[in-house]
Amino acid sequence: MDMIKYGTAVVLGGTVLYANLPTRFTLGNVVPTVEYLGETELRKVINEDNFEAPIKASELFAKGPTLVMTIRRPGCLFCRVGASDMTQIMPDLQKAGVRLIGVTHQTNAVEQFLPYFNGELYIDPQKRFFGPNERWMPFWMGALRPFTYINALLGMIRGIKAGPLLDGEGRLLGGGHNRLFYLLLSVSHSFLT
Repeated sequence: MDMIKYGTAVVLGGTVLYANLPTRFTLGNVVPTVEYLGETELRKVINEDNFEAPIKASELFAKGPTLVMTIRRPGCLFCRVGASDMTQIMPDLQKAGVRLIGVTHQTNAVEQFLPYFNGELYIDPQKRFFGPNERWMPFWMGALRPFTYINALLGMIRGIKAGPLLDGEGRLLGGGHNRLFYLLLSVSHSFLT
């Protein structure tokens, strides 16, 4: 009977440890390049149902230094916290001549997201800004990460409101880093990344 208890404890402990490893080790990543991203057709979001004509991302990059925030799910509390943080540094970005744009692959809850984000928002229905090979985090991995809950609590304390929990797709992660000035893999809410 003790062997079953120990075996169960080892399996559960290993599962929690695995879930908290950096996603580059567990899910891998393929590095997007500026050239790859530049070929992406983006449409500026006016509201959930209206967009401007498509343009290539390279046209946005050609206008000068650009900070791009990829947004998995505009209704997501974590995405809204990130957007709020980016908006807070906007004066410094503008002083340095850096444009802030956001790229999402869905428009669910976009109108409720925009008050948290002070940059231009574009839609990438092909999901190219999320990497050449899409990386999907299983729900159970996110649920076993303590910092998921800590960051959710911190976001709520800041007064940031989340959209409906299951509205849209939130498991898609970002790409990798290579030949870009700086690229941050999608935040996994783990102290080990």
